[in-house]
Amino acid sequence: MAKILKYYFLFLMLIALHSTYSQTVVNDTSRKTLDSLFTLLKNTSANTKTIQIQNTARTLAEIGWEYRKLGEYEPAITYLKKAEKLLKGKDSETLKILRQVYIYWGEVYEKKNDYKTALEQYKKALNINIQLQDPKELEKLYSLIGSNYYYLDQYENALDYMEKSLHLCQQIGNKNAEGERYNEIGNVYWFQGDYENALKNFLKALTICEALNNFEGVSNSYFNIGYIYLYQENTKKAFEVFNKGLEISQKHQIKNEIANAYNGLGDAYDKIGDYENAIKSHIKFREVSEEIKDSFGISRAYGNIGIAYAHKKDYKNALENYFSLLKISSQIEDNLGVADANHYIGDAYLNQMNYNKAFPYLEQALKKYKEMGYKEGIKDSYSSLSQLYEKTGNYKQAYESYTQFSEMKDSMFNEQSSKQIMEMSTKYESEKKGKDIESLTKDKALQESQLNQQKFVRNSFIIGLLIAIVIALVTYNRYLVKQKLNETLSYKNTELVEKNSLIEKQKERILDSINYAQRIQQSILVDENEIKKLLPDSFVLFLPKDIVSGDFYWFTQTANKIIIAAIDCTGHGVPGAFMSMIGNALLNQIINEKHITKPSEILYHLNRGVFESLHQEKESPLARDGMDIALCTIDMDQKTIEYAGARNPLYFITSNTLQEIKANKQTIGSAGHISTQSEIYKTEFTNHTLSITDDLCIYIFSDGYKDQFNTTEKKKFGAQRFKELLLQIHSQPMVEQKQLLDKTMQDWQGDMAQIDDMLVIGIKFKC
Repeated sequence: MAKILKYYFLFLMLIALHSTYSQTVVNDTSRKTLDSLFTLLKNTSANTKTIQIQNTARTLAEIGWEYRKLGEYEPAITYLKKAEKLLKGKDSETLKILRQVYIYWGEVYEKKNDYKTALEQYKKALNINIQLQDPKELEKLYSLIGSNYYYLDQYENALDYMEKSLHLCQQIGNKNAEGERYNEIGNVYWFQGDYENALKNFLKALTICEALNNFEGVSNSYFNIGYIYLYQENTKKAFEVFNKGLEISQKHQIKNEIANAYNGLGDAYDKIGDYENAIKSHIKFREVSEEIKDSFGISRAYGNIGIAYAHKKDYKNALENYFSLLKISSQIEDNLGVADANHYIGDAYLNQMNYNKAFPYLEQALKKYKEMGYKEGIKDSYSSLSQLYEKTGNYKQAYESYTQFSEMKDSMFNEQSSKQIMEMSTKYESEKKGKDIESLTKDKALQESQLNQQKFVRNSFIIGLLIAIVIALVTYNRYLVKQKLNETLSYKNTELVEKNSLIEKQKERILDSINYAQRIQQSILVDENEIKKLLPDSFVLFLPKDIVSGDFYWFTQTANKIIIAAIDCTGHGVPGAFMSMIGNALLNQIINEKHITKPSEILYHLNRGVFESLHQEKESPLARDGMDIALCTIDMDQKTIEYAGARNPLYFITSNTLQEIKANKQTIGSAGHISTQSEIYKTEFTNHTLSITDDLCIYIFSDGYKDQFNTTEKKKFGAQRFKELLLQIHSQPMVEQKQLLDKTMQDWQGDMAQIDDMLVIGIKFKC
């Protein structure tokens, strides 16, 4: 979904950035315009005077522009080259025409998706504008150059030029363009995963557009903001914002923004598992796109509708829509759309066990992704091909494809993972340094005091000075003492102000770093929609206490088995998150590399891995660190669930009865005492097997949910109340169960602060 959105956003930005050059006339009008221009050219081309040369060049440029609007790019370039060749003078009028030629030329290559060549033309125009010193044209050129860097995924360069364009908009007072630039800058941050800065810029754009009564800009800003909330899992706010955008765009009949709003609503419904409404919204998205003849929007709507049907396992309707995506994408030369369509079609046939049909489409998708250098697509294609080869008994090819998938995944993950570990370590050290800096504000005798004692220390210091003044009055002149006291207080106050300022700056840096660590940690978690592809009726309720979390969930599919786990690491915040990175890396190694799938054996190797990674045989604080875990291996072919747990049990409900499978009391790691290697290696975990029956519900979780306190009674939610709640809601769809669990906990907590991370995973089976 993210890659579809990216290219859809690119398309929208292209419209927004170049509205003055967009196709606002029908083909017949362009043909008539060309006839007039050719007549004009015939009458002026014979002259050799400068003014006539300029008129001829201007006419040639306009002919090129009209061919560009018709989509006939080769004749467009031919006439623009002719115009360039005529313009040899250095006077300002000649330079203005030449600048426009290069802008038109860049537009042609941009339409051809040749953004590098487009950049070359725009930069030629920029060099000319340096001589002309026209701030309005300079602002437009900065915007055009920034956009093309954006299309090339060169985000730093894109931001540089877009911000230059923004500053010029502000200087010359062009508020409409200023709003557009904020939206463009927000989109760049969005694709970098920096949702905080993206949201800031989208909100600035919204404020400007509202002040100008620019309703199209307001609607577009709501569309952008909605996706920020959607990707932050705040679907409630996403629905609210998308509906606002829809209301405004319908009221003012802004068709392209009506389409955007329906697209956003469709993705939001898909996110919460409401596939019927997702399909309805994307059908409306397609219908409005058809009305405004937006081929790109039409193709993407078909793709989104197909995805929703696939999530419902209605592969017949999914394929019908995927083929429409393929057809339109081929017609408009949208290479990514063609690659995606082939991948979607191949996956649908694979899920239908129609392996002969699946193979050519998956091969074609892989080929297209490789041509584009799109790593995410290449990785996903190898994954699908590995499954296909395995299903057809071609184990050698299955292994080779899986190796390719694994290598790509590791190359993409390991670079990120090393950064994650370093970032987590840096955050931890930063917190320690922050505490050292806080101590600078204290008197030398009270350096070990905490920051929250600062006010007390300062007041005590002042009182001490006053006492010193009283004693000094016995032997010193009052005036001199007061003067000395004032000098001392002035110096101390200045020192305190400087130190407080240093603390505030350090806190900001630490908070920025931890916020970035949150994005890193979220990147290792599998998207809930990926889990729902294999386990459609399921949910993951994940509520960290702090910005980063010590709880995390883990999910994969290997050897026809689905493995899912809920893990609770020692502590929360930065130390807990650091432990979660270790746990995630070890599970990847044990399951995806060593192909161990039996839960008790996975926990055995995980226990060894934590012990060895933290060197827990030594006398150190790390000897107390570890993790509790509930892990299930689901075999849909055999209709069985295998479970093993370290301190975290499994609850299952069948025939309206809740039963508990208890975990081993041993935690993962040294359990708070110094252990020997032989003790750790002897530790075993119990494997339990559960048959999958119709409407069986299973739940795995950390202890955070049941340990939360409430405001009125100051007591924990408790295991018994948690069991009763699950028994009460288990017959509801899993999407609603998640909402009920969240609301129940909010009502229970009231004003009480959350004391621990919370994680609950639920799965319902239908035979």
